[in-house]
Parts: sequence; C-alpha cells; structure tokens
Amino acid sequence: MIDHLRGRLAGGGKDFVVLECAGIGFRAHISAATRKDLPPEGESCILHTHLHFREGGADLYGFSSDTEREIFLATIGVSGVGPKSTMAMLSVLGVPGVLAACAREDASAFTRVPGIGKKLAQRIALELPDRLKKVSVDFAPLGGEPAEVPTAPEAQASEALAALGFPRAESQLAVAAVRREKGADLSADLLIRDALRRLSGGR
Repeated sequence: MIDHLRGRLAGGGKDFVVLECAGIGFRAHISAATRKDLPPEGESCILHTHLHFREGGADLYGFSSDTEREIFLATIGVSGVGPKSTMAMLSVLGVPGVLAACAREDASAFTRVPGIGKKLAQRIALELPDRLKKVSVDFAPLGGEPAEVPTAPEAQASEALAALGFPRAESQLAVAAVRREKGADLSADLLIRDALRRLSGGR
C-alpha cells in the first residue's frame, strides 16, 4: 500500500494532481480543500495517499492531512457511499465541516453534497461518528458543546497558519480548539499564537 508520496507537483486539474517522484508521475484524485493546501506547480510537497481498488482497476487518492484521509476511509465504509461522493463531501464541507456535522449528527449538512440524498445523509450522520471514534479522530463529543461557525478572527488565523505552510484543515481544527479552551473573544493574533503552539507540538 502507498502511504504517502513526496515529490514535485507536476500539474493537475480541478480534482486531481500529478506528483512526480523519482521520474514517475503519480496521478491522484484530491478534494478542493487539499487543492488549496498544495504549493504552486513545480514545487515539492507531500500527499498522504490511499490506493482504492475497484472492478477493472485502481484509483489513487491524495490528502493534505492524515485526518482528511481517515475521514475518507471511514466514510467509504458507510454502505452506499463511494470514493467520488466522499471526495465531493470533503470538497463541500471540508474537514471541520464534516467533524462538526458528526458532532451534531446533523444529516442536513451532508445533503448539501451533490449526489447525497436525505436517506443516505441520515445513514452517514448515524454511522460516521462511530467509525471516526474507532480510528481516534477527534471531534466534539455527541451531546456536548455543538460545533460553531468560525468567527472572523478564527478565519483570519486559519488563513495565516495555512500561509505559513500548515495544512488548512489542521489549522482550522487547531484554531477552533484554542477558541473552545480560551473563549470566543480572542483576537486573531492570539489565536495564531496559541494554535501555532498546538500545531508545533506544544500546549
């Protein structure tokens, strides 16, 4: 199994990239969230990957963070949800949006994704939280504090951390965690400082 690829971004399109590693170009399907995290064409980057086998072949999927990959793997385990729908879900909702919907068991959030109807959305909202718990993906406990819409300072802090090179999804989660711990009235500068400490391994 291919766990990750490190190489030069050699091209791509809206929903895929080509990563050149040791002279071999690997074509990987990606979400819109991962696309935003990647550097300009020609620069080096790392993609967490999953090789998905299907009848007649196999497809490689790439992710800017391990959390996004774990969500992908957990979601395709839900009956009736395939890789394409899962990538669409990650593109529309992003990692924070998926985790917030799981925390609330909010089926309506998943109906925003093209190709996911009401019944399938209800199944995802019911099954996905348990699947994510099994792989230790952290999100707000069910029945606990509901996930909130990011404030303007949160959005500014997340963008600043992404500009520093941190994956966008992980930046958003770190900023949201700081806000929950220290209050909703923190400035963007303070959110950046404390989130940076979390992302760098401190507390």
